[in-house]
Amino acid sequence: MATLMGFSEFYHHRFYVDQHVLIPRPETEYMVDLLVSEFKGKAQRVLDVGTGSGVIVLSLLNAGVGKNGVGVDISPEALRVAQINCNRLRLKHKVTLVKSDRLTKVEGVFDLIVSNPPYIKASSHKGLVHVSVDKHEPHQALYLPDDYYVLWFEDFFQEVRAHLNGTFMMEGHELELDEQAKMLGRLGFKDVAVLKDLTGTKRYLKATFSSI
Repeated sequence: MATLMGFSEFYHHRFYVDQHVLIPRPETEYMVDLLVSEFKGKAQRVLDVGTGSGVIVLSLLNAGVGKNGVGVDISPEALRVAQINCNRLRLKHKVTLVKSDRLTKVEGVFDLIVSNPPYIKASSHKGLVHVSVDKHEPHQALYLPDDYYVLWFEDFFQEVRAHLNGTFMMEGHELELDEQAKMLGRLGFKDVAVLKDLTGTKRYLKATFSSI
């Protein structure tokens, strides 16, 4: 298991991981690949919300998506892991890591905002989670309370809207993405789409917004 080995392979690089961060998954890697294909050499500023080990923002910057980036996480332990990976990839001059609950401490506007937020309902989705994931990976990065789920994402999308002049892409739960897409539409996002991963499962939300 990656946490026991202390590393995980992700998008052509080996990243340090421990018990404080999620182990990077193929569906997250595919999201990065989609973003690199579309935005390499185009986006200037990249924001990764819930950065964890930093694999998303670091992989994007390393592949030429964005000249600089910000990674935010509510967990100081996760940010320490991200800093180690930032140092290993020699991206300290391009990446700023910030302790923040969602975007509360974020400043400025970004061309690309990406996120792999906690998207599992703690009760009704729990039975779909693999036992080893539930046991070994941080619950704060996995679960949201059922009764707070919709409100959490509505607040999150409003925060994204305030800092976006370009594209937003998020990994999410297959059972929730269609309703979340409608929510983005109600909040004024454009070009809202639900995309599938390599297994054909609904996995991503993508939309655009101009706050300027």
